[in-house]
Amino acid sequence: MNPPSHTPGSKDARTLLDLRRIEVLHPVVAEALRAKSGMERLRLAHEAWELARDRLTAFLAGTHPEWSPDRVHQEVARRLLRDPG
Repeated sequence: MNPPSHTPGSKDARTLLDLRRIEVLHPVVAEALRAKSGMERLRLAHEAWELARDRLTAFLAGTHPEWSPDRVHQEVARRLLRDPG
């Protein structure tokens, strides 16, 4: 039996990882990403994060027009940090 792999303060990694939720990149996409520098890959990841944040902000603002901008930003932060509330 393999010893549990954990990081300090976390549960056994195997209990947190659902392999059914992992998506495999298409080989062409993987090759394109490998060809980029670390800085380019980091920029792409940051832009993806900003896009997700902006789309979630727009969705919540449209879904809850009664919320103040501060309340919308608070909920965006909560969801992106996976806080169950």
